[in-house]
Amino acid sequence: MPDIQNSTREKMKNILLSSAAIALLAGAASAEVTWSGDAEIGYNDDYHDGFYYDAGLYVNLSQELNNGWTASASLDIDLESTTDSTFSMGTVDSSDWVVSLSNDMFSLSFGDVDTAYASFSGVSALYDNDYFAPFDEADDYSDDEDATAGVLVTAEYGQFEGALSFVMVDDAEGEGTNDGDLENAQLYLGGDFGVVTAGVFYDDELMGYEDASLTALTLGTSFGGAEITFTVANIDVDGLLDETGYGIDVSYPIGPVTLGAYYATYNFDIAGIDDDAYGVSVDYADGPITIAAYYENIADEEEYAIEGAYDFGMGLVVTAGYIDGDDTDDNDFASYIVAEYDLGGGASFLASYADATNYDESGDLDDIDTGVGGYELMYGTTLALSFAF
Repeated sequence: MPDIQNSTREKMKNILLSSAAIALLAGAASAEVTWSGDAEIGYNDDYHDGFYYDAGLYVNLSQELNNGWTASASLDIDLESTTDSTFSMGTVDSSDWVVSLSNDMFSLSFGDVDTAYASFSGVSALYDNDYFAPFDEADDYSDDEDATAGVLVTAEYGQFEGALSFVMVDDAEGEGTNDGDLENAQLYLGGDFGVVTAGVFYDDELMGYEDASLTALTLGTSFGGAEITFTVANIDVDGLLDETGYGIDVSYPIGPVTLGAYYATYNFDIAGIDDDAYGVSVDYADGPITIAAYYENIADEEEYAIEGAYDFGMGLVVTAGYIDGDDTDDNDFASYIVAEYDLGGGASFLASYADATNYDESGDLDDIDTGVGGYELMYGTTLALSFAF
């Protein structure tokens, strides 16, 4: 007769081993790792002077912890050709790497993070100049992005929210080393009180300058369907400069049309600078038609544009526009036209032509931004086939 005791013991052992395996698998299931990517191969007759390609690999990791906390990390790996008309692997760069610890109320992130200013919603025209210009990304503080990291803490409780950020920048000699100190503090506190929203922002080293600080207050409200935002900002430079700027931004929807206008003023007596910024805009979106137009004047530098898109259906969208600006460094350009066809499954084919204002053959105009469609175009004629995975 079989040994009933040994048989029972063996069955219990197998049950325990199976239970342990299930427990381990259950624990592993709570950790998530996702991979995605994109790739593009194209031809450009001017900026690249031939064929080009690039690809990206994106990794996201997440692990549930005790007491409602979650640990996560993300990394972008960019692959691109370094010389025109070649098919070597080229360079491999990593960017947008972030490690985070978060729950329903708080988040602590380290790496290529946004700064607290990215959470602040003020009148943007007040900061579209050379004097009120907080950085909204940690790597803006250094030309060497690989040597720059940031720390961002965000919190949200009921109608209140806040953000605190620091950055770690290169040493004074610019040797690409990091002393490990946290510098360039930014703080944002805001609240939504129903008819009024409010926000306060402080930057203790404006644009990375130790002796410069910025304090700003914004108030937003709705009145008769219009959205109105007021902002007041003060810049102080070690007692040598103490000036205040003011701004107002208004938008008003009328059916498919949205009207917008803004005005900002700032006066720097010590430098003899007394500048205004103002602008108007009209946006229309109805059915297959999208149209956007604006005019703005910032410190007597004018820019105006009219852009539009038409969705022909079956995946084909044609977008065209004309923008007249003063500064090619800001990707200003004269005209463009784009035809994009959706191939399904994350694939698309794009044909475009962009004619940049005052184009300099030595310039790197590979990031011409459109207001409609959100395209990043290259100067000249481009044909590109792209995929998303």
